[in-house]
Amino acid sequence: MATFSLTAVNVGTFPLGESDRIVTMFARERGLHRAVAKGARKPGTKLSGKSEPLNINHMLLAKGRSLDIITQCESIETFGSLRKDLQRLSYALYFAELTQTFGQGLSEDSARYFDRLSLSIGLMAESPREPALLCMEFEFALLEMLGIRPELDMCVACREPLHEQNLSSFNHDLGGFLCRPCYQLMRRRASESDGHSHKADSSDSSVAESQAIFEGKIIDVRPRRPVVEGIEPGYEAGSEHVSERGSYNRDTQLAVGSIARRREAIEGERANVFVTPMVWKQLILARTSSEQLNNGLTEDALVDNDRQNQGKSLQSARRVMQGYIEYKAGRRMKALDLLANLPS
Repeated sequence: MATFSLTAVNVGTFPLGESDRIVTMFARERGLHRAVAKGARKPGTKLSGKSEPLNINHMLLAKGRSLDIITQCESIETFGSLRKDLQRLSYALYFAELTQTFGQGLSEDSARYFDRLSLSIGLMAESPREPALLCMEFEFALLEMLGIRPELDMCVACREPLHEQNLSSFNHDLGGFLCRPCYQLMRRRASESDGHSHKADSSDSSVAESQAIFEGKIIDVRPRRPVVEGIEPGYEAGSEHVSERGSYNRDTQLAVGSIARRREAIEGERANVFVTPMVWKQLILARTSSEQLNNGLTEDALVDNDRQNQGKSLQSARRVMQGYIEYKAGRRMKALDLLANLPS
């Protein structure tokens, strides 16, 4: 049976059968990987503790038909102190949850991400620095590797430099901050779309059918070309709009386009989160310290800077980052739910 070795961080587990456990890990050599730990759910077995989340192990695995099997395991780091602090443990488990969510996109950069993940878990366990700041530093590093790091310096719509006087909101969909004029323009377009969504209809039947499309009651709607600003959306040449009536109606086509624009404008406006200048500064400080850690600056050199990273603005900045990540992932992260019930 062919064997191979991995150095990996355990990022998740779930039971298999009566006594086995499937371990999800992020390996330095090949990224996200799953393997079976035989007998790991039996008390006192060698793999019982070593297969727990957040442990860093050096493992020997045997190739299996569907899942590889862990045959030998040597612990490199278990982060014992981390498990004595519920808040810091929650943040570290959040790192593991993010790894499971985005790990498939990091296989080509697995060594770099493994080192950053290991560093971040270690800092969360041992560093005297604020856990929320350590969390944001890791989030910025992850998003930078994925190529979706948020824009903090310029408006994502007009590319004007941001400052305290023109700062408005963070837009999850656009991936960064909007200046005040661009946000007001977005709100105005959303309001206009809402107020004139049915002006393209020329009959009551067109309105009824367009509403059916909006609610998903139409049998088949062929895909349209992407909407380009200033160009009326339409169907591909030769395509047909098939409804329960079996009829084609150009007025209905225009109504559908109007509703689509309305939905896009409203959803774009809803993706905004208002941010104060202090929260914006906290995000910039976290991004800067994350870059400094990536470039090899020692963690001790950053401790003095933490005096600026205290209070509610830091927690607000962390929630902005978590909301952006959840928006990009298309799902809610659950590892930090416990923090809401912990005393501040």
